[in-house]
Amino acid sequence: MLPEILVRSDLQSPPRAIQLERGCTAIGRGPSSGLFLSDPSISRDHGSFNYYIGLLMVEDHDSTNGIFVNGRRVKRQVLYAGDQVSVGSFEIVVKSGSVPSVETQD
Repeated sequence: MLPEILVRSDLQSPPRAIQLERGCTAIGRGPSSGLFLSDPSISRDHGSFNYYIGLLMVEDHDSTNGIFVNGRRVKRQVLYAGDQVSVGSFEIVVKSGSVPSVETQD
């Protein structure tokens, strides 16, 4: 099952659901961004979502204003269902993310 995110912003409505593909999905204002976010506080190459072998991560590409996960600024972070990612004025809710490994489950 591929990960799914919900993108919300005061600048747009209604929220949009996006299914991420395997590999890298660029986040930014650049025309080639897989997740194009139109906000002047967002860099052209702001960051990326990376999904490989059941693991979803978000990575900041040294942007000026950063990426926040659950209110904490991060450089790179594994994402699970329910995590909230903030990029500029956009709030991104992870509907389905990384699959916890069997070893970490009780």
